[in-house]
Amino acid sequence: MNIRRTLCALAAGTALSFSAFAAHAQDKTDVSFVLDWAWQAMHGPFLIALEKGYYEDEGLNVTIDRGFGSGDTISKVAAAAYDIGFAEGTGLFKFNADNPEDKVLEVMVINDQSPTGVISMKETGISEPADLVGKTISATQNEATVTVWPVVAKLHGLSPDDVEFLYVEPNLRDAMVLQGQASATFGFSTTTVLNMVLAGVDLDDIAYSTFAEWGVKPYSSGILVKESFAAEHPDVVKGFVAATMKGLIDMLEDPTEGLELLKKREPLVDLDVEAQRWELAKELSIVTPDVIANGISSVSEERMATAAAQMAEAYGLDIDPAEANYFDGSFLPPLEERQVPDAAK
Repeated sequence: MNIRRTLCALAAGTALSFSAFAAHAQDKTDVSFVLDWAWQAMHGPFLIALEKGYYEDEGLNVTIDRGFGSGDTISKVAAAAYDIGFAEGTGLFKFNADNPEDKVLEVMVINDQSPTGVISMKETGISEPADLVGKTISATQNEATVTVWPVVAKLHGLSPDDVEFLYVEPNLRDAMVLQGQASATFGFSTTTVLNMVLAGVDLDDIAYSTFAEWGVKPYSSGILVKESFAAEHPDVVKGFVAATMKGLIDMLEDPTEGLELLKKREPLVDLDVEAQRWELAKELSIVTPDVIANGISSVSEERMATAAAQMAEAYGLDIDPAEANYFDGSFLPPLEERQVPDAAK
């Protein structure tokens, strides 16, 4: 009789434990997250946050899909095809002006300066905007670099039509330059430069200039959500941002784990190239003087207004330059949790 009672008690305890586990699992909120592009070093922080349970600690069950360009990501987030996205924030100015009922906001800036720009072979002699006049540029439609080009042209007294775009699929864009069918390509320097190195081109033979260097002021890639989603699920957004920030800090302190997780997620990546890509991203975009001084995702209202004015003039838009129309910093963790690690400076 005692044995039977003991067995019954153990069975009941096991059932209770399983029920508690199931209830705990059910408590997690499913979150669909889409990237800006195919897997690469820039996405290491998200993999760290996933692997170390940072998202889970915030009550989130996060799934991550690759992206097909920032413009596509913004559209998918606006259409509620995904809850959250990682994309170039520059595109929000025009998108929100064109789609006021489906406004998308950036809630965490990761790239303080955009790595978007012009990449070419040094032999073409392209080093400033005027050098692009009459050139053929390979690009992907709806990609952030294409939508920002009118801003660059306007700033330098050029017409957006001064260049001819050769629109191709993303995987063919760099090849058009290497094959001589295009003089340059518009894209993320952190992506294209290292893709060319991976294709066997010597780094010293590649020229690249970012639109930020040419005067474009908007903040760059970060975490984007639809305004209505943020209003309906503030705890989800806040938790996702907090977990992502932890992953980013870890990656800045030591990228090794993030790169190894990237290799596990996408076995075809070259770890040496991705390590170089991460260092280039840090240099051009993430660890800028402003970020070192003010913390990650510390947005200047004045700079945001300047960016909005640049976009408005280039596109002939009547837009409100108020920061709240494009960025909401209320979901960010405290400033002390957003400081750049000494190892990354």
